[in-house]
Amino acid sequence: MERIALAFSKAETAEKIRIMLDGSGYEIAAVCFSRAELMRSLSGKDETLVIMGYKLADGTADDVFEDLDARHKLMSIVKAEHQNDIYNRDIFVVPLPINRQILQNAVETFVGIIERQRHRRIRTDEEKKIIEDAKAYLMENHAMDEEEAHRFIQKRSMDTGAKFIDTARAILKR
Repeated sequence: MERIALAFSKAETAEKIRIMLDGSGYEIAAVCFSRAELMRSLSGKDETLVIMGYKLADGTADDVFEDLDARHKLMSIVKAEHQNDIYNRDIFVVPLPINRQILQNAVETFVGIIERQRHRRIRTDEEKKIIEDAKAYLMENHAMDEEEAHRFIQKRSMDTGAKFIDTARAILKR
C-alpha cells in the first residue's frame, strides 16, 4: 500500500499533511474536500490509505469508513476531544498535535499492521472446528461465554508462546 488519498475540509490542512508526507515514499494519489469527491477518486483504484480529519462537510470518519471497500484503509487525524467520537475500531486514529515524524511513524505502523494481516495464514476447516470445539468445551465446563473462551485461548497462547491452534488442541486433550 503505497498510495494515499487525503481528505480534509480545509485545503490548508490537506497541504500541511501533504508536505509532512513529502519524501516518505508514498504517492499522494488524491486530495479531496468532501466524502463524495473522495469516493469518486477511489472508484476503481487499487489499495489506498485514506488519511482524513474527523469530518468532512458531508460526513464523519465513521461515514467514510462505511463507504470504503476492503481494498482501502482509513486513518483519521483528530483533536483529542473527538478521539472517542469515532466509533469504528477499524479506523486508525492519530490524535493531534502531530508533526512530520509522528505522522510518518503512524503511517508506517498502520501499513505494517495491514501487511501482517494480509499475510496471516488462513485456517483450514479442520482447524476452525478444533477452535470451535475448544471454545465449546470452555463454555460448557468453565461457565464462559464465547468471547471469554476465545480470549482465554488467546491469552494462554501468548503466555506459553504456542500457536492459537495448538493451544486449542491442548485444551481438547485434557
